[in-house]
Amino acid sequence: MTPPDSQAGATAFRAARWSIVEIGTRYVIQFAVTAVLARLLSPDAFGLLAMVLIFTAIGAIFIDSGSGAALVQKQSTTADEETTVFVVNVLVSLIAGLMLFACAGLIASFFNQPELAGLCRFMALIFPLNGLAVVPDALLTQRMRFNVRAKIEFGSAMTASTVALVLAWRGYGAWSLAWQAVVSIGARAVLLLVITEWRPHGRFRPRALWSIWSFGGFMLLAGLIDTGYTRLQALLVGRFFAARELGFYTMAQNTQQVPTSLAAALLNRLGLPLFSSLRHDPTLLHRAVRGSLSMSMFVFVPLVAMLALFATPVVELVFGPRWQATGPILAILALGALPWPSHVLNVSLLNALGHPRLVLRNEVIKKSLAVALLLAACPFGIGAIAWSTVAASLFAMGINMHYSGKLLGYGASSQLRDMAGIVLGTLVAVSLAYVVYLSMQRSLVALLAGCLVGAAAYLLLAWRTSHPALVDLLRLARPQRGDIR
Repeated sequence: MTPPDSQAGATAFRAARWSIVEIGTRYVIQFAVTAVLARLLSPDAFGLLAMVLIFTAIGAIFIDSGSGAALVQKQSTTADEETTVFVVNVLVSLIAGLMLFACAGLIASFFNQPELAGLCRFMALIFPLNGLAVVPDALLTQRMRFNVRAKIEFGSAMTASTVALVLAWRGYGAWSLAWQAVVSIGARAVLLLVITEWRPHGRFRPRALWSIWSFGGFMLLAGLIDTGYTRLQALLVGRFFAARELGFYTMAQNTQQVPTSLAAALLNRLGLPLFSSLRHDPTLLHRAVRGSLSMSMFVFVPLVAMLALFATPVVELVFGPRWQATGPILAILALGALPWPSHVLNVSLLNALGHPRLVLRNEVIKKSLAVALLLAACPFGIGAIAWSTVAASLFAMGINMHYSGKLLGYGASSQLRDMAGIVLGTLVAVSLAYVVYLSMQRSLVALLAGCLVGAAAYLLLAWRTSHPALVDLLRLARPQRGDIR
């Protein structure tokens, strides 16, 4: 992170605390609710919703169109720019919603699942609701008002979770998951508009749109490629396997995405505005990128490695025995997710330095190989599809690091050197955890004991070596004046 005595550093630490509270609370609630829903609903219900989410996820990228990130990257925006983005987002969201509504029958026929038609038409509501939220959400991020975001995310998550649990208990199946998605987006949009009191008070100006699109257009295409690749996995599994198998794969993806989505949300939230504010000072920017990478990997790598190691017992414990087939898939996907903070921060750096065209070009290269691997793996089963994501992740890490080296002098060799201690500590931790787990006959107590022993060994090794990430984390946890507002 940046030096503690700098204003940017103090702001970043304060924002990081609130972001951890907000994002952590949201994902803990979502994961806990998913665990309960997994015991109330069948894998087929999750598989059906995953088929709809293929299209809603891609549509959501169109609605934002990179404009939210562009507003954040600009640091200072005019009323005309904000209003112009708002108008465009609302119009695009209405078009996207109508398209999904109109194509509902075709989607149901493609997957040979008649129930999908009604689900698609209902979930088309997500698009206009999401369109209302893009600008106020981006402005909160731009100004690092994450204390406000924490209240909004908590309120929307609790409302949607309550609705989903009640409907699932009453036997609504996949519809309870659909209502959860719609209510979550709707409650969030309403709370953003009410609490922030933002209203479109400027004028629609094509010139203002161009100033945003010149950055956001590349973000849109990069986002479409990334989301399209992720959803292509579900599309192939749903097309060539049963809804039940897609349910298993989707649950593995969703579980793996709890730490990755949390990390991405937090690092994008902090990385882009922080790096953008420091882009004119290469020395401070280098220190900020290096500190952010070190601290995020320090937390993320051992956590996800433990998830990969104990995937099957965790799945059985959290979701129940009927989800056992999810475990091996989750273990593979978790291995592919290990470099995730590196992906996010290196891409945030390129965007902060004003190189969205380069981000897009890199995304085309990375996803072209990933799709080729995915298609080649498809005939060999779901396990092979999961392994293709591991190979694609390693390739993407190398590409991302290469351009950070060219632009900031912090390339693959420097980043890997900074990660070496983390990787070594993680290997020690998971080895000890597995030995304890086996020695105690693979029980729940053994699982908890193994994780605790591994975590203790990891932290002790970091403390003995004075790892800089541990120092930053301790400073982050220490309250400072002005943090509570």
